[in-house]
Amino acid sequence: MIIWKPTKKQSLALQCPAFELFYGGAAGGGKTDFLLMDFLGGCNKHRENWRGILFRRTYKELEDIIIRAKELYIPMGAVYNKTDNVFNFPTGSFLRLRYLERDDDVSNYQGHQYTWIGFDELGNYSSDYCWRYMMSRCRSAKGIPCYMRGTGNPGGVGHGWLKKRFIDNQNPNTIYTDEDGNTRCFIPSRLDDNDYLIKNDKSYEKRLRLLPKYLYEALRKGNWDIIAGSAFEEFSRESHVIKPIALDPGVWFKFCSMDWGYSRPFSIGWWAVSRDGRMIRYRELYGCEKGEANKGVRRSAGSIAKEAYALSIAEGVNTMVADPAVWGKVDDGPSIADKFEAEGWKMVKADNDRLNGKMQFHQLLKSKGEDGRPMLLVFDTCFDFIRTIPLLLPSTTRPEDIDTTLEDHIYDETRYAIMSEYARHPGRALEKQNGQWNFRNKRTRGASFDPYG
Repeated sequence: MIIWKPTKKQSLALQCPAFELFYGGAAGGGKTDFLLMDFLGGCNKHRENWRGILFRRTYKELEDIIIRAKELYIPMGAVYNKTDNVFNFPTGSFLRLRYLERDDDVSNYQGHQYTWIGFDELGNYSSDYCWRYMMSRCRSAKGIPCYMRGTGNPGGVGHGWLKKRFIDNQNPNTIYTDEDGNTRCFIPSRLDDNDYLIKNDKSYEKRLRLLPKYLYEALRKGNWDIIAGSAFEEFSRESHVIKPIALDPGVWFKFCSMDWGYSRPFSIGWWAVSRDGRMIRYRELYGCEKGEANKGVRRSAGSIAKEAYALSIAEGVNTMVADPAVWGKVDDGPSIADKFEAEGWKMVKADNDRLNGKMQFHQLLKSKGEDGRPMLLVFDTCFDFIRTIPLLLPSTTRPEDIDTTLEDHIYDETRYAIMSEYARHPGRALEKQNGQWNFRNKRTRGASFDPYG
C-alpha cells in the first residue's frame, strides 16, 4: 500500500543536500507534507542517531501538524507519545513537535543536539533569531550530516528577513555557499506543482481568486515583491525612486537625520528639501551586519559620527536631526549626541510624535507637486530604504502605528526628517542658508526642476 507519493517539486526538495533549505513560497505547495517526509530520510540510515525537532509558532498551529503526522507516521510503525509530544520510530529515531511563541523560548533548547530541525511557516517569525539560534543546535557528535528545513509563503511579519536570506540575489533551485561555508537553497513550490490538491480540490484555486489582488499575487503566484498588508502601500519603485541628480544648494536645503542603534542597525539619511516642500533622500549610511536581518554592527558612536561627517563636509552639511533618546547620559559620561557634536555635527532633537509622523509620511508619498511627481523621492542608490520601507506592517495592537519588531530604523529616521522644521518650513531654512536676495532670485530654478530628467 502506498501511503504517500511526492510531487515533482517535493521530490526535488527531498533530494536537496543543502544545509539550509527554504521550501514553498505560495499556497498549496504541499509544504507540511514535505517537512514530515523529509525527516524520514535519515531514519533508516542513521537510526538512533537521527534526532529531529519540528516547530510551529503556537501550540494551536502545531495541532494540525500532529494530525497529519499521525496519518503518515503511524502506518509506518511510529508510536506517538502524547505526553512528550514526540514520534518514536522503530529505528530508534525520534521527532519532537514543539512551538516557539517568543524569541526567548529558544533558550529552552540550550545544550540540545538535533540532526534535523524544521520550521513550518517561517513567515510567522518577525526576525531570524529563532532560526539562527536553532542552527547552533543542529549538530552531531557522530559526524552525521545535519539539516535545517523551513517552509513559508510571502507576506507576514517575517517576509523581509526570509526574502533577504533566501530570495534576493539568488536563483531558485540553486545551492549557494555563504561566507561561513554553509550551503543554502530556495526551492519554490506553487499550487500548479501539487497535482493531488488540484485534482482533489478543484475549487481551491477559485477560492484563492476571492482574495485581494496583492494577496492573490503573493499566495497564488509566490510573488515576493508584493507585501500583503504593507503599512506604506503608496510607495512604489516606479513612482518614488529616481536616478541621482545634481542638487543645487541654492534650491535645496540639505540636512541629515539619524536613528541610533548598536545591537540593532543605526540609520543616517541625507535629505534635500526644496522651497515647495519636496524631499529627496540622496544618501544613506545604514549599520546592518552584512548578510543579516535587523542586526547592528556594534560600532562606536564616535567612529560613525566621523564617517558620516566625512561624507558631508564637502557639501557643507552639518545639521543632524536625531531621536531625543541619544541625549541620554549613562554614568555621567558623554551622550551619543555629545559624541556626534564632538566630531562637528550640529545636533537637533527630533519630534518623536509617532502617529503624526506616520501620517505625514503617508501624505508625502501620496501628494504630488506641480510637475505631477511625488513630493518624496529617493535616489536609487539608497538601497536599504528601498528594501525596508515596503516590508513594514501595521502593529497588531496599535494599527495606526507600525510593528516595531520589524526592521523599522530607516522608517524612524525618515520620520524624524519629515517632522523637522527643515522639512515643514523649508523656506525659512533656505532664506537662512542663501540670504533673502539670493533665495528669491533662485525660486524659478526650483520650480522648473524635473527629477526624472
